[in-house]
Amino acid sequence: MTPSGGKESWRNMEVGDVKEHREIGKYISMIQRLSNIYFANELSSYQIGCGQQFFLLQIFKNPGISLQELASNGSYDKATATRAVKKLEEEAYVRTETDGEDKRVRHIYATEKAKRVVDITRNSVDTLTEVLLEGFTEEERDSAEAFLIRMADNSYRHIIANKGKE
Repeated sequence: MTPSGGKESWRNMEVGDVKEHREIGKYISMIQRLSNIYFANELSSYQIGCGQQFFLLQIFKNPGISLQELASNGSYDKATATRAVKKLEEEAYVRTETDGEDKRVRHIYATEKAKRVVDITRNSVDTLTEVLLEGFTEEERDSAEAFLIRMADNSYRHIIANKGKE
């Protein structure tokens, strides 16, 4: 069953029409929305929403990361990162410490409580990755990841890096 309930009706174009009118953003958006639903379902019993899982994994991988670095790692604005960290703090998954030299900087650390949830979150990420790449050869998997990285780099370069230069 597809997102709209039909067999393949969610794709409103024939394969031959793709070159005339590419809708790559539509499919990226669809994958993002469906991924959010997946993570919300998988992690809801741990009070982790789809918006916090990225931040929790980054904090766990980078102990002592600053809020600015955390936001930058995912191309989020600082306010979004702040809200996510606040929610994770409320659930006792992370703790923050003020920098000894610069009181404006807060360093973020995962707590013991977070370790189990991080393992579950990683498993959820791995499962979703397998779902997304179902039926792909190893070469296609590598290519898909490389293409997505290039698209993200292009987006960053043209949208974020050039912000305010127009």
